Amino acid sequence: MARTKAVDPNDAPSGAEDLLEAGRKQAGGDINFFKQMAASPTSLKAYMDFAGTMQGGALDRGTQEAIAVGVSDFNGCKY
Repeated sequence: MARTKAVDPNDAPSGAEDLLEAGRKQAGGDINFFKQMAASPTSLKAYMDFAGTMQGGALDRGTQEAIAVGVSDFNGCKY
């Protein structure tokens, strides 16, 4: 599987800086997942928009996490 290199927040591509800062504020620190996605600011923005939309939904956070783990397992993700 192809892997992307985590982006150093100080060297983030144009458009990713604000997104990484928003993620840092939301999570209380830098999250590797966001730094990986910052290689493509468009992808990071799409993910953050989707995650924000899901927060207003009917599923609580625990159920959302359980679905994410189940889908990851089904897709063969090991990490």
